[in-house]
Amino acid sequence: MAKRVVHCGTGITGSAALRGVIAHPDLELVGHFVATESKIGKDSGELVGLDPVGVIATNDWDELLALEPDCLCYFGDAIGREEDSMRDICQFLERGTNVVTIANFPFGHVESADPKYREPAEKACADGQSTLFFTGIDPGWATTDLAIAALAAAGEVESVRVLELQNFVGFPADFVFKEYFGFAKPPGFEPLLITGGFLREMWAPTCRAIADALGKEIDDWEVVYETDFLDHDLETAIGTIPAGDSVVVHFELRGMCEGHPLVIVEHVDTMSDDAGLQWRKRFGPELLSYRVEIEGTPSFTLELNFDYESATSVTSMPAVNAIPVVCDHAPGIVNPLELPRYWSTNVARG
Repeated sequence: MAKRVVHCGTGITGSAALRGVIAHPDLELVGHFVATESKIGKDSGELVGLDPVGVIATNDWDELLALEPDCLCYFGDAIGREEDSMRDICQFLERGTNVVTIANFPFGHVESADPKYREPAEKACADGQSTLFFTGIDPGWATTDLAIAALAAAGEVESVRVLELQNFVGFPADFVFKEYFGFAKPPGFEPLLITGGFLREMWAPTCRAIADALGKEIDDWEVVYETDFLDHDLETAIGTIPAGDSVVVHFELRGMCEGHPLVIVEHVDTMSDDAGLQWRKRFGPELLSYRVEIEGTPSFTLELNFDYESATSVTSMPAVNAIPVVCDHAPGIVNPLELPRYWSTNVARG
């Protein structure tokens, strides 16, 4: 029997997830929450470019709770509204509805999550006998699940490095790129990624989860942040970046174990592939890659390379495809190691 799903989110990634839910042979969309006034009262299918599906979007959580769905697929924005997003999901958990989410980053590593997030979610799961599962893409499936799966082919492991290698030239996220990452800033500028502790907050759970899989603990942290520039102006979706200002951002979060970097999250995010040549580059032809590098005996590399059009689906589908196994799992907050393997069952037919 298909799992009955309420979906939240019609941003770029949320829309991809909604299309995934609608197309999934083992899921039935029964409700849809939207926060934008203009979307209220619209058919969910039409909101994401599909034929009508007979589900009308609403901003009334009580109406959706009353449906008693099997799962809430939560793609609402959580950055800057972490406590609000926790209330959104906990009201479903405590009523017995399971939740999959890409938004609630503290649950990338449950054991180290801030108690102010973890404890209410644990109580809600216990009260409702429900299950909560987080997976995004980075942090999430590409930097945690994929890396752990790759360890099945490893022998002696010296380190695990997970990377995002992306060209952002066509993305118009002005504030995030400039203030959080440091694009279009002069040399020496320290972005919120560093000064606000965002780097460690976001990616420490990835490092801890991989260390758990290796049976080790992270006992210290090292942070690297560097930028590079061009000698000419560059036109981008966030405006003109003058010569000498940063067009490439390189950072690493190193999870140390006994003085050795055991798990490393590394980004080489760029607006131009002509700069930052001293750092790692994508192997594939598309503008976005996630790479896993295992150093040891043997050493090997695994890279996932795809275009921007596919990026939102690759981000959303690990959560959507997990819904059936999450609904059948024992109650609690679960991590990727605790779930059985899952995959798409949506087979194209001619």
